[in-house]
Amino acid sequence: MTNVLDRSALDAPIETASTVVVDVDAPPASAPSRRPPFPLSGAGRIVLAALAASAGAIHLAMVPSHMDSSTVEGIGFALTGWIQILTAVVLLTHPTRGLLRFAMLSTTAFIGVWVVSRVWGLPVGEHSGHPSDAAFVDLAAVGMEVALLVLAGHWLVHPRWGSGWSRRALVIGAVVPIGVVALGTAAIASPSARNHAHTSHGVTEAAAGGHSHHGSAAAADDKGLSLLSNGHQHGNAAEVKLDAATQAALTQQLNQFAPLIARYPNIAAAEAAGYRRAGPFSPGLGTHYGTFGRPNPADIIQGVDGPMTPMLVFDGTGPDAPLAGFMVTSFVGSAASPAEGFIGPNDHWHYHTQVCIVVRNGVIEAPLGADGKVTSTECRAVGGSLIAVTTSMVHVWVVPGYESPNGTFAEINPKITCPDGTYYTVKRSKQPDFTINRCRSAAA
Repeated sequence: MTNVLDRSALDAPIETASTVVVDVDAPPASAPSRRPPFPLSGAGRIVLAALAASAGAIHLAMVPSHMDSSTVEGIGFALTGWIQILTAVVLLTHPTRGLLRFAMLSTTAFIGVWVVSRVWGLPVGEHSGHPSDAAFVDLAAVGMEVALLVLAGHWLVHPRWGSGWSRRALVIGAVVPIGVVALGTAAIASPSARNHAHTSHGVTEAAAGGHSHHGSAAAADDKGLSLLSNGHQHGNAAEVKLDAATQAALTQQLNQFAPLIARYPNIAAAEAAGYRRAGPFSPGLGTHYGTFGRPNPADIIQGVDGPMTPMLVFDGTGPDAPLAGFMVTSFVGSAASPAEGFIGPNDHWHYHTQVCIVVRNGVIEAPLGADGKVTSTECRAVGGSLIAVTTSMVHVWVVPGYESPNGTFAEINPKITCPDGTYYTVKRSKQPDFTINRCRSAAA
């Protein structure tokens, strides 16, 4: 029995295992290589993120005021703010060398745009070509961006800087991001952030659609007064106190307006004498009336360098709207060399550019505003004629009861308000082509 079993075992087919060939010279298997993460220290992440987030928060907070003044500027501020906020988030969660380089590149671009807007004026938007004033809120944002640019470059080269700080050093270093956030909060809450889009342009957009120049600062709550301006100014400094002799000579010259004040107490009297409306009513500027090249010889004012033609300014649009002041034009001065109309240094003359004039029912309208980028084609489309540069002009506030607190020749008279006592106007893009009153309350 045993022999049988032994033979069956011997006769059974032998199963051979498959042969495995091993290359003894091959290196041991290893996991795929993976580039180590960028070792940015915790201090670097927190400081850089705080700077980017705070600058972004300031830009986002400024979007409403800029959007109301210029859609292009509003969109630009929104994009800048979101780019900086998202950069801050990724800096905290997943910093890379590429991200730091992007932060440096985008920050350089943001700073460059700010410099252009303050020195030459942006090339696009409703304030194109008009430099803006620097205020605390934008100086704070730019300061954060400069710090972000410098520190991002430092941490790009020394990513582990700060990782070996002692507990005491970390506590002291924590003051930096806290201070950055506090500065950002103070900038957003500061008076310079209110109506920033308008106050940064001095005093902006007025009856003729004029844009920015360097001007007076806005009050904390001026009901929209800081949103007003009137063309390209040749200086808007505070009124200079004159010596007795110069003041006496100027007073004698201004006395020439007394007969006009008596002749044209209201719009009804002006229209009866042939004066016609030129543009809509705007707070701070009133409603202008002129004779369209046919001045009454008795109304001519003698200036230092020749005769001047006065336009009448009324506080309102109805027949009984009272006379509030004058706008004097001179054909002697030009944009490059303003008129020497009045004695002394206080008459700051201004002018307008790209004005589309439409004569409609005996009234001059400027439906496309002024001082913007209006083409001849756009002007012809509304039936108008384009004036590249107007003559020199200046306001004169000598009507009793309407003397401007900003000076006799101030561009804006705060005593002329909308019916609701404010100075808020409606953007031309949101109004019909022709309108009599630009007050927001009148359009509501």
